[in-house]
This record gives sequence, C-alpha cells and structure tokens, in this order.
Amino acid sequence: MEYRNYIFDLYATLIDIHTNQKPLPFWRKVSAVMNAYGAVYEPAEMRKKYREVIKEEERALAEACGTEFPEVDIGKVFLRLLLEAPILRKDGIWGDPRTWDGETAGRWCSSFAESFRIMSRIRFALYPDTIGTLVRLRDEGKHVYLLSNAQSLFTRPEMEELGLFPYFEDVFISSEHRMRKPEVRFMEEMLEKHGLDPKETVMVGNDMKSDIAMAARCGVNAFLVNHDGYSKEEIRDGFERARAEAPRSVILESGFLKDLK
Repeated sequence: MEYRNYIFDLYATLIDIHTNQKPLPFWRKVSAVMNAYGAVYEPAEMRKKYREVIKEEERALAEACGTEFPEVDIGKVFLRLLLEAPILRKDGIWGDPRTWDGETAGRWCSSFAESFRIMSRIRFALYPDTIGTLVRLRDEGKHVYLLSNAQSLFTRPEMEELGLFPYFEDVFISSEHRMRKPEVRFMEEMLEKHGLDPKETVMVGNDMKSDIAMAARCGVNAFLVNHDGYSKEEIRDGFERARAEAPRSVILESGFLKDLK
C-alpha cells in the first residue's frame, strides 16, 4: 500500500545521538554552572536531587493525567533544583533567583537546559540519509510529522541547529503533551488533530515498544529502523505481536531510511 502520511520518531531514527548523565564528572560541570547562578551543590548531591525531583514530578503528573507514561517538563525540574538548593545565594550572575519573575525564570531554564544538554552529549549528528529521505517524501507529496519522546528545551534547539523543522508539517514533543510513547493517546492526539486515516499512515521508528507496538495499538502500520541492534528473534516476536493489529508493519532490514517505501 502507498502511504500518504509518515510519522517519524526523532532520536536514534533521524538523529544519531548518545548522551550520558550518569558519571560524576558530568555532575561536577553541571554543579559548577548551577553555582554561577547562586545554587551551591556537591556534584553527587545534585545528581541525587535531580533524580528525586524527576520521580516526584512524574508521580504527580501520572496521577493528574491518568497515564502510566508521564513526561515532565525538565525546565520545572531544573527550576526546583535551583530554588531548593542546600545553599542559595543572592549573588548569582542573574541576582537572587527567589526574586525572578516568570519571564526571567523561563529564560534561565532555557539557558541552563542548553548547557546541561550540550555537556551530556557524546555523539550528535544526523544519519547520512535523514535529509534525503525527508526531501524525497516531501517531493512526492507525502505528509510528514514528528512524534518524539523528548524534552522541548533540548529538542527544539537541536532541531533548529540541524535544520529539521522545515521538513515537518507538525511536531509533537512529549514534554509539551505531558505524556510519552507508548501512551496511545499521544499518537491519537496527532491523528485526530490532522484527520489522519490510520490505514493511510505509517510510523517510522527505532523502538519496538515505543514505536512499533504503540502504532499497532492505534491501527497504524510501522517501519522499524533497526539502529538499536535488535536480534532477529526480538524483531520476529515484536512484529508478530504488532501485526495482530497492524498486519502490514515491516522492518527495514537494511537499516537505512532511504529504503522507505
């Protein structure tokens, strides 16, 4: 079947990326940046606090939204880290954070998020066939969308840097919708907003659960771009389950986006 609508995942599908937020040297850098804004942390202490705040925010959001797969706004997490620091000075480079208005706090979140993300990145580049594939689909008159598990404060600057926005008719980022894949409502919101017929739509992603299985539950077929190195057995089992609801789901065995049909 010829598809009219293509919904892409982003990371490990269109963008080759690897980040690492676990090592203590990373948190030494992050705590040094935070210190410049007046919040004093020991690196290990900040790493622990970061994880605790994310869990707290996820629990609250899961209850509020009625989802098993909440996606918090990382800016809110960073702002809590700042304001709940063990020592919060008044002489940070932007003055006392407790006196900031909403606009100032928003600008700080964006600035801090950019530093945090760049320091965490080990690898970051488009796959060689990303742009060519998107251009071809656009030239063929296809409708192209993005549905990504991602943080807006990280992802929108990265997409801008890589020049990706012009290729998509709409961009759905999980932190802006407060839920993430494989929550089916996340995809259903996109299908409903644009009036997309599931039978004419295909999901393109790298994750068997978050992309392939979720799409199948929405009645949408899928292409798996196997950038994550699934074994043949894992792929076979995953697609057997997916095909019960979306029988035309297929794997791109070559692993290249350019082989999309």
